[in-house]
Amino acid sequence: MSTATATLSRSEMAALAPAGRGLFSIEGMWCPSCAAATERVIARVPGVTRARVSFATGSALVDWDPDQVDLSGLLRAVERLGYAIGPPRAPEETVAAIDEEINRLGLRLAVAAFFGMWVMVLAIMRYLEPAALGHTPVGHTLSIIAMGLVTPVVGFSAAPFFVAGWRTLRAGIPGMDALVSIGVIGAGVLSVIELAQGGAHVYADTMVMLIVLLSIGRMVEMRTVRRAATAIGALEREVPERAFPVAGDGPVDAGEVAVGTHIQVPAGARVPLDGELSEGATRVDASLLTGESTPVSIAPGGAVHAGTINLDAPVTVRVTAAVGDRQIDRILGRMVEMQGNRSEITRLADGLARVLVPGALALAAAVAVMGTALGLGPEASLLRALSVVVIACPCALSVAVPVTFLSFAERAMGRGVLFRSPATMEQAGQLHDLLIDKTGTLTRGEPAVIEAVTAEGVAESELRALAAEAEAGIDHPVARALQDPAQGPEHGIHRRREGRGVIMTRPDGSEVRVGSRRWLHEAGVEVPVLATPSSQAASGATRIHVTRDGDWLGCFALGDPLRPAAATTVESLQARGFRLRMVTGDSAAPARRVAAAVGLAEDAVEAGCRPEEKADHVLAAQARAPTAFIGDGINDSVAMAAADVGVAIDGASHAATSSAGLVVARGGLPALADALGLARSARRRMRQNLALAVVYNGAAIPLAVAGVIPPSAAALAMLASSLSVMANAARRRKRSTLRPDQDSTRAP
Repeated sequence: MSTATATLSRSEMAALAPAGRGLFSIEGMWCPSCAAATERVIARVPGVTRARVSFATGSALVDWDPDQVDLSGLLRAVERLGYAIGPPRAPEETVAAIDEEINRLGLRLAVAAFFGMWVMVLAIMRYLEPAALGHTPVGHTLSIIAMGLVTPVVGFSAAPFFVAGWRTLRAGIPGMDALVSIGVIGAGVLSVIELAQGGAHVYADTMVMLIVLLSIGRMVEMRTVRRAATAIGALEREVPERAFPVAGDGPVDAGEVAVGTHIQVPAGARVPLDGELSEGATRVDASLLTGESTPVSIAPGGAVHAGTINLDAPVTVRVTAAVGDRQIDRILGRMVEMQGNRSEITRLADGLARVLVPGALALAAAVAVMGTALGLGPEASLLRALSVVVIACPCALSVAVPVTFLSFAERAMGRGVLFRSPATMEQAGQLHDLLIDKTGTLTRGEPAVIEAVTAEGVAESELRALAAEAEAGIDHPVARALQDPAQGPEHGIHRRREGRGVIMTRPDGSEVRVGSRRWLHEAGVEVPVLATPSSQAASGATRIHVTRDGDWLGCFALGDPLRPAAATTVESLQARGFRLRMVTGDSAAPARRVAAAVGLAEDAVEAGCRPEEKADHVLAAQARAPTAFIGDGINDSVAMAAADVGVAIDGASHAATSSAGLVVARGGLPALADALGLARSARRRMRQNLALAVVYNGAAIPLAVAGVIPPSAAALAMLASSLSVMANAARRRKRSTLRPDQDSTRAP
């Protein structure tokens, strides 16, 4: 990424030492291997007890012993590696920097594709007419043109790979960038030697293919990084930046408001700071933090949190937590900490690359020395050594995971499911525990009429029409449940919204009230005691009553109905061997009712969980088996980031969708069940492709050492191995129901 614009000085680093922990931005990282190299360098600094560097968020979370650490040494170590360390950046700054890098990468990829296209045309001509275009003047000329065309690809498009490869080599943990760089350089050296001898067997096509494929993979990674930064920014944007102190003349920045200050929060506004109600009473929409759409009543002295919405009346709040100490800030901190998990197969591929790089170099050096000693001559020995490097180049290894991902991701998109990255798909293929939110995930997430009860002589249609007329044009969860979408506010009708209901005065002078039993009772309206509800869903529902001129006309039971096919999908997932638990911010009683309705046991319910507690449940489950968290709200974002796979169901909030690695765009829970089966097949295919790549290297390198495979044949063999991996990735599977005994990766 771009060079840092704000770095920490040594004096600033020294001032941080007593804290024992710090979150820093690391700028200049280009790949996951860069993050791994930076993490190792930071961990080596004396006094550092733990370091976690995330390529996804461009950040480093570092713990240290204040009595032993020299943070200026940490600064020097990161700078020597070629990166810049600075204070945490705002999400919008991170997104802007990532967008710049994506644009630069897009330009590099376009250059590689344009020139590479012509290189491949020349290569195809040479392969189809080896006799006519072999060691001939025409063939030699075409090879020179091919090397000229590949020059901008190597010099411009591949430049970041060379830089990242060198940095990771210096850190002692070379990854795919280092190995691809060595392969490109080796192929280039072999090509130049071949041209100098008047030959025509150059490897420009191999060089182009490596660079283009690695660039495509890097583009996918960069977009994953952008998603992580966007998720954090979406959560921050839900909290107002301005506050209205009671003693002030106007709004001020929320960060300037001190603890103990009294601020005003108008009706319909979001609360900017954590505090307690000092004047007034209201109801708040706390769905940002709890995910529950049912409003919560707050009396004087009650706690309110930044990001909740004041629904009913203006109130005064005494601030108890400044910016940085709010509950929403703790959630943001956990999101940064949790982002950037990497998959088992991705780590395996990088691990293989780290073994191949020093192994290939050492073997090539030994071949050159031994060949010279055995009388092959310096030139022949060098050619054989370079053949070893070329054939060790991880072309098949580098494409094993990306091409499988692209093949299966296309199939998933046709079914309404988006996998964000190869790591997400691979991790989804080994899931065992599924932690699932209630509101908006198992249920629809919005209050809806479950049951209507009418007085004698009143038709249900009349009751619904009156309630819809009274609530028309009002933006409130209860109002939306009663409104008729085709009906707008009529002229001549006066509506007044109070704390727990609505009063509508019609042109004929009649007064219609829609609200809670207690509110109507305080207004002198008698509401009859109703019999037991006719359904289990209505037993825990909120009842909204309708009166006209003091006469009770009936009531509606409002609840949160289940999503279509929720119960059958839960049953299907459990039959496939998945272990499901509900983790919700709602209270225990409604959570258990929904659990019973979908077939979950009572002991499989965790209720009343704050966002960070949801993440803790995810981490506890991960200690046993690979875990996913399935949700739809902003309050689920931390748990999604903590999980091996975060899943956003259709209709999810922007922050939840941004945090998720797997997004169900349509089809709901049944589409998710289908996607998990697809991911298991993809994971098996990824492992098969890695095995093919390893077998190729294991079999071909000894032949190259023995001189059996010349450089030209090595290039063809490398191309053949890549094509075999691509063909295996594109192979279609039979669509069938996944049974637990079919999945060898499932945890016991």
